Amino acid sequence: MVALPPFLRFIPKAGYTVASPPAIIVLQEWWGINDQIKTHAQKVADLTGAEAVVPDLYKGKIGVEMEEASHLMNNLDFKNAVDEIEALCNELRKDQTERKIGVMGFCMGGALTLATAALVETPLAACAPFYGIPPDALCDVGDIHAKTPIQGHYGDLDAMEGFSCKHSVNTLEEKLKSAAGDKPFELFRYEKEGHAFMNHDEFSVGQIKKLEFPGEFSDKTRELAWGRVSEFMKANLY
Repeated sequence: MVALPPFLRFIPKAGYTVASPPAIIVLQEWWGINDQIKTHAQKVADLTGAEAVVPDLYKGKIGVEMEEASHLMNNLDFKNAVDEIEALCNELRKDQTERKIGVMGFCMGGALTLATAALVETPLAACAPFYGIPPDALCDVGDIHAKTPIQGHYGDLDAMEGFSCKHSVNTLEEKLKSAAGDKPFELFRYEKEGHAFMNHDEFSVGQIKKLEFPGEFSDKTRELAWGRVSEFMKANLY
């Protein structure tokens, strides 16, 4: 039996507007549970009115340099991570069996978002990956089309080949279009943005510059994406 991962909870600053709020699991980038993912989770809670929950898939470890983050991600058992996320879903439904749960994530967490939607037994209410796509060996993303609505967010300038580049997004779209199912999906493309365009804190901006990621990284684009994903989550979770 898979153990429940440690996790953090974030509630809307304005409080809940319903007696039994839904939950949105927010999945980390390859860095781990750093300040940026915590900021994202709080924004998710504030914009949607849902409880945002962040599982710690690295169990307390955080990468502060690219080499560390790469080592942590490459040593993560992705299938086991999905199983842990499913265990968290079950925990969040423990006292509310009909509770709706969405999953969204960034970079590594974006790939795990799609993998979770494809592999969990009880379908998610919504999934929203940001610049990440799982390998075929982990799951068939086409399976999601019959289970869960998808809203994806990808930068056209993303150079992460085989993971979130423009060609990879085209392939993802083709798989979803050809798959059996009737759940809606939409993949937003941001033509002037690259990888990690939602990040904005000091550490993240420093890493973006160090890694020479292309893109404008504009506040306007971030707010557009936040508006889209928050409305998508609210439409499917309430």
